[in-house]
Amino acid sequence: MVRHSFLVLILIIAFSSCGKGKGLAFGKKESQVIHINFTYCPFSVDPRKGTDPVTTVTSYMLYEGLTRLEPDGKVISALAERIKISRDRMKYIFILRKSMWSDGSPLTAYHFEAAWKKILSPEFPSRAANLLFPILNAEEAKLGECSVDEVGVEAIDEQTLLVNLKHPTPYFLELTSYPTYFPVPYHGDEVPHPSQQGELLSNGPFTLARWKSDDEMVVVKNPYYWNAEEVSLEEIHASMVTDEATALKLFDQGKLDYVGGLISPLPLDAISSLKDSNQLYQRAIAGTTLTTFNVNRFPFNNVHIRKAFAYAIDRQKITDNISQMFDDIASGPVPLVLKQSATTFFEDYNTTLAKYHFNLGLQELGITKKEFPKVTYSYFSSELQKNLALILQSFWKEILGVNVELEASEIKVHLTKLHKRKFQMGQMTWIGQYHDPLSFLERFISKNAYRNYSGWENPHYTRLILDSFYKEGEERVAILEKGEKMIVEEMPIIPLYHFHAVYLKNPRLKELAISPMGDIQFHKAHLQRK
Repeated sequence: MVRHSFLVLILIIAFSSCGKGKGLAFGKKESQVIHINFTYCPFSVDPRKGTDPVTTVTSYMLYEGLTRLEPDGKVISALAERIKISRDRMKYIFILRKSMWSDGSPLTAYHFEAAWKKILSPEFPSRAANLLFPILNAEEAKLGECSVDEVGVEAIDEQTLLVNLKHPTPYFLELTSYPTYFPVPYHGDEVPHPSQQGELLSNGPFTLARWKSDDEMVVVKNPYYWNAEEVSLEEIHASMVTDEATALKLFDQGKLDYVGGLISPLPLDAISSLKDSNQLYQRAIAGTTLTTFNVNRFPFNNVHIRKAFAYAIDRQKITDNISQMFDDIASGPVPLVLKQSATTFFEDYNTTLAKYHFNLGLQELGITKKEFPKVTYSYFSSELQKNLALILQSFWKEILGVNVELEASEIKVHLTKLHKRKFQMGQMTWIGQYHDPLSFLERFISKNAYRNYSGWENPHYTRLILDSFYKEGEERVAILEKGEKMIVEEMPIIPLYHFHAVYLKNPRLKELAISPMGDIQFHKAHLQRK
């Protein structure tokens, strides 16, 4: 503990004299120090709480779980040295490798058990507790219907973790690679926000050296990380510049080694020129931008009205002129990167069908076009989201003759509206949390599902999804495709486009690991020697 604290102190002293843009990797012959940018401050250092891109990437720097999701979508072992799975796929035994916290104390299976059970207590604040619901009695514990002691996770000894599931879960190992499943110290209690001088215990490739809220975060290589020999970077500076143009300027000035992706989006007006200059990197990720209806509010309680609004949209025009980021038009909620083959579920921009469904919907609602009610479209404030809302507004006016009012809110306020269903139509972007189509499809398993903003529910769909847990291979693929088609047929959401992460990086920065979910991991990253 003393040795580690002394190391961190030396690092803090060494780097505290460096202003932003100084001490850069570019100018140091042997330095392995990089600078990146976050558009906002991470919400938490507790990996079980945050699901947003910045907080998630921070969790991957500071922590590690049983498994890891690789850029090619494969799941490999991390802290789990060996994994045993029962024939009925309902029992998992994880044999942990020897590893330590950043103060040199041992990390054990008991840390996993405590962390998972604590998140399932009714009072623990987390937007991702549902990811643990495949575990036996996990959902019941979160709802207060049983004790967390009845949850199907148990540390047999320091190196052995037993997990019992309530049903087979084909993507369970993918789940264990997500930060919600990471261990934490402090007997599973909520990880406190670090003070300027406080020490944060972590077990990942890096440990926290300094954090000035809304200004800068510095992490340094963790000498106690189980695979420290693999980590080349000595330090990562994360500035917190909210303005996209300013962050791009810093990169152009050589003061950032990476900008873009989900953690620091590039300004839209720069995308075209960056494409032409061949500086831009991109990769498809599991993200879908969509419009969600509140299906329990008039007039969107009518499926034909929902379909009319969907068919009136020219998605190709959106990807050509609004997003400009290599994006793929979407005819279903599941991103292409999570599917074995692309399936078109409905025709893009069919004005004839749009008008047909609109008139049929008016008849079923018993109103005329003049009596069509006021419609408000909610979105969160950003350049991209505003431009997207404006073009959708123009489509609905031109094709359907409907005046749609736009309502912008700060992201947290917007999310609250969606969760409480205090909206008519809302715009949102979903990022998958695990590498499987159910990362999107499970959101509609019931009207009470956490991210089912629409309130849509169909018992046939629910049965279909539940059946998929017991199927494998092509049979499971067919079931999930049938479920996706059912969503499109009833249109509780309008899929708009599946997007790609676009970013710029220092040409010397090698082996960034960007997962299909868009998360960046720096455990293998390094600056190529000059």
